[in-house]
Amino acid sequence: MSRSGIGLSLFIAVSLILAGCSGKKVELFPEKATASQLYKIGKDYLNKKKYEEARKVFSTIIRVYPKSKYAARAKLGIADSYFKKGDIASLTLAYNEYREFISLYPYHPKAAYAQYMMGMCYYKQMHKPGRDQTNTLLALQEFKKVVEKYPQTKEAQEAREKIKKCRQVYAAHLLHIARFYFHIKKWLGASWRLEDIIKKYPDFKGMDEVYYKYGVSLYNLGKKGEGRAYLSKVITDFPRTKWARKARKFLEKEGKHEGRTSK
Repeated sequence: MSRSGIGLSLFIAVSLILAGCSGKKVELFPEKATASQLYKIGKDYLNKKKYEEARKVFSTIIRVYPKSKYAARAKLGIADSYFKKGDIASLTLAYNEYREFISLYPYHPKAAYAQYMMGMCYYKQMHKPGRDQTNTLLALQEFKKVVEKYPQTKEAQEAREKIKKCRQVYAAHLLHIARFYFHIKKWLGASWRLEDIIKKYPDFKGMDEVYYKYGVSLYNLGKKGEGRAYLSKVITDFPRTKWARKARKFLEKEGKHEGRTSK
């Protein structure tokens, strides 16, 4: 018997002994299964959400057939099993497995997939605006790597879409903070966050509110010319929104006030 065959038989024997101790006989795979057969069995366990069983089979491939093309696929299978489980601890383990895959197989056709899934491990843990956004920024960082390293792949295309979503979430978070400062009339605190959105996230979907509140904040900070410019931009770029109506009222009110004070 070959050395690989001895290793596979030993694994099966140990598995059967452990199963016998629990009073339940479990055979994960046939005794003389090839790497191809083992991989198919592991994928079947994965599809049936039997993640622990899938990992045992994939680990056997890596140990018994380390030079087989299925060893790399098994490494991804282990990562996928953790990712599909989905809890925070499993997502952390999945991230580490995907990272190890890239380290071991940097030129593998699935390297782009592994890098994309590293981003997804953080993406799955993102919070809503108003809560800690560390995972949003980390996801954004990993997705950018996909686009930079593997620009022509389908994973890069998917990463670009995820980047857009991450940017929207983080800009909404900044606006959430700005709203708080705006509400308590802390104009400087509000303006800093709003300016950050304008400079870094111009594609944000809530720019009408951003321009309005930035204009009002600047106006109250004594930068009336700049404030009017942004309020006018709301009216010009988003004429049918409530923020445009608010901008008109604000400018009309301040115009009348300035008219009275100038007399």
